[in-house]
Amino acid sequence: MQLPPWRVRPSTLFYLLVALVATAPAWIVEHPPLQDLPFHVATLRLIRSIHDPAFGFTDVYRLNLLHTEYLLYYLVGWVLSLFVGVKAANVGMMCLYLGGLPLGMRTLLRALGRDERLAVFAVPLGVNVMFCFGLLPFVFGFPLMLFAIAAAVRHFERPTRGRGGLLGVLTVATFYAHVLPFAIFGVACLALFPWTRPRRWVPSAAPLALGLALVAWWILGSKAGGGAMTNLKDSHPFAPYDGAISQFLRWSTNVFRDPSDELWIILLGVVALAGAGLSMGERDPAAAAARGWFVVPVACVAGYFTFGEMLGDVWMFGQRFAVPALLTTVPLLRMPRGGRGVFVTAAAFAVAVGSMVNVCKHFVAFEKDEVGDLDAALATMGPRAHVAGLIFDRGSSTMSDLYAPFLHFVSYYQVDKGGVVQFAYTGFPHWPVQYRDGQYPPMTYPKLRLRWEWTPEQVSVRELYPYYDYVLARGPGFNPPPGTYHVSYRGERWTVYERDAR
Repeated sequence: MQLPPWRVRPSTLFYLLVALVATAPAWIVEHPPLQDLPFHVATLRLIRSIHDPAFGFTDVYRLNLLHTEYLLYYLVGWVLSLFVGVKAANVGMMCLYLGGLPLGMRTLLRALGRDERLAVFAVPLGVNVMFCFGLLPFVFGFPLMLFAIAAAVRHFERPTRGRGGLLGVLTVATFYAHVLPFAIFGVACLALFPWTRPRRWVPSAAPLALGLALVAWWILGSKAGGGAMTNLKDSHPFAPYDGAISQFLRWSTNVFRDPSDELWIILLGVVALAGAGLSMGERDPAAAAARGWFVVPVACVAGYFTFGEMLGDVWMFGQRFAVPALLTTVPLLRMPRGGRGVFVTAAAFAVAVGSMVNVCKHFVAFEKDEVGDLDAALATMGPRAHVAGLIFDRGSSTMSDLYAPFLHFVSYYQVDKGGVVQFAYTGFPHWPVQYRDGQYPPMTYPKLRLRWEWTPEQVSVRELYPYYDYVLARGPGFNPPPGTYHVSYRGERWTVYERDAR
């Protein structure tokens, strides 16, 4: 019996529960240990309040939204901020990623004729290395990519105006989320395209035309795209094959210092093997189009082993393919029927819940034991000031040594009080906010020297004084000479240096 259009399938309620469980790391603490997260919150503040005199942005910054491939993340975040504020909007954006991942996977699985219950396997993969680096526009593109591929499969199967329109919208949305998920979407379209049915070629490909035009614009009409393509031609693998193999978990799922995250990934693998074993002898109901899906994870693996560490100003390019390589493997898994399928689903859900509880425990420990007196330090600084962050103690006893969670915490000043902060990506060609001509801080034109933020011990007072009103330091190491800065706040973790009166 077909349900009325206003009725929700009982299974949908289950997947909404799965999505809710997946979002817990986004809202469990105020300061999640995501390295670039403060950048994104501050950038959203700049976009939201660029003309608000209370923040003092207008004379220093200008928006660069039409020349960034990150447009969608900040556009959606800006809309959310109109209703809930900037901080809550960014939490909402993380929830859209974490919760959207299993929902997008479910939609793709249904389009490929695979068992939708496999979507649960995506949950433990959501809190991955790239998410913990805070590459939020990048990971935000993955749910959109899954929805877009699902729309492509359905349109290729039976092209209609409605399906073509939806595919066209999702194609553009995926491009403006991030170019790498868009590239994987393009590989999937090539792998799943109805090549054996020439009559479908034109109607199937038509909704993708605008996406191809956007790619051409990005390559030929933007500094970021042009620089990326030049670098791509000269790219070399970021590590030899044996090194890349040994580092695969380091770039995909190894997010904490303790082995708890590895334990949950092992358990997820065991459940996946159980699903494959218990499915032996059963007929695979997958659609014919699903045969080409293996090309997608193979392409991600090839990208991981082939591309270099840098692509223009983008760091960790080849390494970024490790996470989508795992995600795109999920549709290749098997789910048995009947009671065996219920057992595997329950086991997968238990692993999903357990892995999220483990993540939340670590995030709470980070907030409680490591963030320290940040709010008290920020409260001592006046509004609309120029603030430099010197983070000598940037690591964490909770997170993997791959991360520096405190590296960009100075951006939280800009979220609350405006002004100018450093280090920031402002000025980089791919960033949605740029300095106005003549408004670059000292030593930053066209951008700071490489690794400025990583080497605070090399930052001289002449780079800071007299432009910066305050210096926010974490850990010892800043010793300004007399007549430049004095300590105005010293807490357990954070110290504020205020510029001496001139």
